[in-house]
Amino acid sequence: MQAMQALVLSAPHEFSVEQVAVPEIGRDDVLVRVDTTYICGTDPHIIAGDFPGFWPKSYPFVPGHEWSGTVVEAGSVAAALGWSAGDRVCATSHCGCGYCRMCLTGRYNLCLNYGNEAVGHRQYGHYTAGGYAEYVAASVKSVYRIPDQLSLADAAVIDPLSIALYTVKRTRLQPGADIVILGTGPQGLMAILCAAALGAGRIIAAGSGERLARARELGAIGIDYRHTDVVEEVRRLTGGLGAAHVVECAGTAQAFRQACEVAAKGGVISAIGLPAEDAAVPVRRLVLDEVEIRGGRANPNTAEEALSLVINGRVDIAPLFTHRFPLADFGEALDTYNGRVGGAIKVAVCPSGITS
Repeated sequence: MQAMQALVLSAPHEFSVEQVAVPEIGRDDVLVRVDTTYICGTDPHIIAGDFPGFWPKSYPFVPGHEWSGTVVEAGSVAAALGWSAGDRVCATSHCGCGYCRMCLTGRYNLCLNYGNEAVGHRQYGHYTAGGYAEYVAASVKSVYRIPDQLSLADAAVIDPLSIALYTVKRTRLQPGADIVILGTGPQGLMAILCAAALGAGRIIAAGSGERLARARELGAIGIDYRHTDVVEEVRRLTGGLGAAHVVECAGTAQAFRQACEVAAKGGVISAIGLPAEDAAVPVRRLVLDEVEIRGGRANPNTAEEALSLVINGRVDIAPLFTHRFPLADFGEALDTYNGRVGGAIKVAVCPSGITS
């Protein structure tokens, strides 16, 4: 096994499926034959070159970080830890160095050695080669065994689902409490599923179009931001108080400002979106009403929790899966995702062929 097919970025907006070398594995790595890789909302930005010199650091580059597959080889340390060929795994993108203060306190998503592969840091599909390929090498610090009752195709969504779970948990959601979710893209829809699983009372979601309709199907009270003042409607629904728990995952400056305005006194905002420009926020209101804003990066320590929610029937991810493409048709898959063609939500790419 010396070569494989992979999606290779050669420059911003320039990519092709090419034959490249199968990656070599380190001592704590596994080599995985990739079954399914989902397009993440970050991927189009990486492909467009919106994070120059950061994601990726250089070209050529193989992106993709929402993947699942089957182990074909394990490094010496990985094998000693019980990993072996045939293990079915899914992945998350962050792999902390394991030595710094952040890693040692469980916050490896904030690793102080971010970007330093010499000491073991990786972020797969961002600056470390990822899963739009027939094979991927990954540290066992960032892969998780898939229970038998879960398909590889379903398991590949655990990375974004666990990000949504982390984001919702950072609002300190209490059972029975209202939560507002701004944005009904894939991350917002998964946040709705997670909020329901954690016992939210009313889930109020602001969005538009087919995705807002899907949010309503998932049980949310929908607000169409194109036709309704989101802040006024949330205030109306909550008797003028606002919501104690707010999730911002639209990734726009407007939505971030709305998050600050719909939060109740003493409320908590959990933000996962990345606006293109910094948002102006009502600082006086945040101070005087003790509204807390908590940023959230990725999914530290929530992948196994997300797996449990799925396999125990607390979260049904099936309504989010809309399209599947072979790796050779990545361009069409990307256009489908970006254009929301046919109600696209989670669009899968299958590097080893559409088998599951």
